[in-house]
Amino acid sequence: MAITDPVNTLAYHSSRVLSIKRDMSAVPCKNVAAQLAEYKKSNNPQDEYACPERQALWFYGMNHGVALIANKFAPLEPLPEWELSFVKAYHRELNKRAVRAFYYLLLICTREARHNQSLATDLPKMKEKFGEKVANFFKAIKGGEAGIAAKFVTNPPSAPIGDYCEAIRWQFYHSKWNGGYGGKAWGQIADCLCRFVKGEYSAEMMLDTIWTLSHNNGPIFNKGEFYNMYNHSAIIRILDVQRSGQIPQGILFDPVLSGYSDNALRNWMQGLKDRYSEIGDYVDWEVVEALGSVKKYPVEKEQQWAAYGMSEAAKAAKAAAEAKKKAADEALKKKQAEHAKKWFFVMPGMEVKKIEMVRSEAA
Repeated sequence: MAITDPVNTLAYHSSRVLSIKRDMSAVPCKNVAAQLAEYKKSNNPQDEYACPERQALWFYGMNHGVALIANKFAPLEPLPEWELSFVKAYHRELNKRAVRAFYYLLLICTREARHNQSLATDLPKMKEKFGEKVANFFKAIKGGEAGIAAKFVTNPPSAPIGDYCEAIRWQFYHSKWNGGYGGKAWGQIADCLCRFVKGEYSAEMMLDTIWTLSHNNGPIFNKGEFYNMYNHSAIIRILDVQRSGQIPQGILFDPVLSGYSDNALRNWMQGLKDRYSEIGDYVDWEVVEALGSVKKYPVEKEQQWAAYGMSEAAKAAKAAAEAKKKAADEALKKKQAEHAKKWFFVMPGMEVKKIEMVRSEAA
């Protein structure tokens, strides 16, 4: 598939910038910093794109719709007018959100790096792995959160952005950190950043990941750059509904998710529902829980039972979850039985391995 495919096909749109993987690791940091500086001038941190819950719903809702369309039409099959307008809107709207997400990841990872407690001993290895200019950038870090972010924008290292991002990721996994800062949790955030920069992730994949990321104290959307403070309960609810494949229903029928949606997104989801029977008339909370939700939804389930009873999908999901739990329980019992054959229990925390006596036959 290529950008030369007919513009009214999925093949054409799957080759657009949102969907393809591009290695930008060789781009100089100064180029990225210049673009970031312009972006900061032209974007209000409190604008319509600043609510993380709303932006998560835009991505998951529109992405769900594109998946339905892709399941119905072949890559080179001309799309009907409405489906084509939906796919165009997906790329138009999500491109803007991907730019914001990338810059956010870059800035928050840069800011967090200032908490490295072993930088002095790390520097020789960093110079060897990522170059002297990158290592010296972190060596010269002074001031608080705003200071280091501003330093990257105004005076970035003379190095490729790939080396810079890899240096941050390396520190999160290998350096010494105070318990509330940096470390593995931030390494996983930097993983998303680095995979996008290196072309392992497309912008679409980065957006699919960013809403799930958490640092040491919760979701990442609490840093005051480009996004408002998150609502923890709402973020978890969105991810729980997304896990069950019901974001369109959530946007249309769940008061919480609908409250974070705007009219444009609700209109697109209604258009999907009008054309695709896979989208039901309510969020099936039994399915949400059966597929491994983080939260429980007893009130929503009670309201659902009163209005609709238990759906066939809920029955199937519940049966599958029960079967999975039964299989896991049986496997555990088998493992425990095998262990008991070889070990004596003496007291809590102490076991003694049984000795197998091998007796030779009498001559």
